[in-house]
Amino acid sequence: MKELSKTITLAPKSKIRELFDLAAGRSDVISLGIGQPDFLTPQPAIDGTIAALNKKITYYAPTRGVPALLQSIEKKLKVDNNITTNWKDNIIVTNGGSQALNLTFATLFNPGDEMILSSPNFISYFYLGLFYKVKVIEAQRRPDFGPDIEKMERLITKKTKAILINSPNNPTGYALTRKELDQIINLASSYDLYLITDEVYENYLYDGTIHTSPASLDEMFNRTITINAMSKLFSATGFRLGYVVANKDIINLMENYHQYTAAGTNHAAQYGFIEALNMDKSFFSPILQSFYQRRNLVYKRLNELDLKVSKPKGAFYIMPSLKNYNINGIEFSEKLMKEQAVALVPGNAFGSYSDTMIRISYATTIEKLEEAMNRIEKFVKTL
Repeated sequence: MKELSKTITLAPKSKIRELFDLAAGRSDVISLGIGQPDFLTPQPAIDGTIAALNKKITYYAPTRGVPALLQSIEKKLKVDNNITTNWKDNIIVTNGGSQALNLTFATLFNPGDEMILSSPNFISYFYLGLFYKVKVIEAQRRPDFGPDIEKMERLITKKTKAILINSPNNPTGYALTRKELDQIINLASSYDLYLITDEVYENYLYDGTIHTSPASLDEMFNRTITINAMSKLFSATGFRLGYVVANKDIINLMENYHQYTAAGTNHAAQYGFIEALNMDKSFFSPILQSFYQRRNLVYKRLNELDLKVSKPKGAFYIMPSLKNYNINGIEFSEKLMKEQAVALVPGNAFGSYSDTMIRISYATTIEKLEEAMNRIEKFVKTL
């Protein structure tokens, strides 16, 4: 048989997805690895989808998304993000945030282009770079996981086309300050770069932290690609609905690529998304308070175990260092799973500067978190 794709072969199986395999068939496993909220999808999202199915809306949707959903997203962007758009020109609905990223890489880059991001960062960015032959340039984060702006600027070359930010961030939980965002925007403007902003965790913010969408700021809309999804705010990861916001030329290219690769998104589920967007956002307040309590619990316990850690300002991840225990993330996670049945992700999945780290997702109940931390404590005492 002839050789298969060399490019895809270079991409290993996701370290996060490996957790599913490790936990398969084990009822005793507590997973702190999957980036999925644990609350139930709000009923309006489900009812909207069911109503669409009962109306026999089971055929192809418009490639960019149904007009009613695009209009709802336009309204959301104006009210929540202060971004002014035209739903006919500036928005496309995607198969989750993952395809939103895929469309962004497919339409923005040419082989040999370079993209700068702070590292550690979300795993998909690195492998989309591989798939589309984009050189991903990692700027190591500060010890508190904030971006090193001076380092980012030194990494800019003639081949640099974009900077990517993800705030609040997966895997670190770091949320950009307004000053940091302004500095990154200044880089993008000064060097004529695109700014890709992944905002799927925009609602998970703690300690008075405020999210600002770059596309809302002066003269930034045309050079900004904003990515978001239904998944995190509405705990609807299985709906596979996301969207991209960008200038008309970029969205037109995305539509071209989208129609030949996916032909659209789930038609009926788009009506569920409409109903979700129509909800009063107050439903999320007790959920956010619960995540705040979980963050505080995990942060306190990790500190007590002498696992050096920065307190997250957003998302639902925390990324402790293992340097005090002279063990790397892969060995730690594998032994922890075998000995204490707790699943988490080794840091090396998230870039070149996190071999001695692990990522913990606290998107599970307080009771499970307490038990997981007790198990981690038992394990750490054996090191």
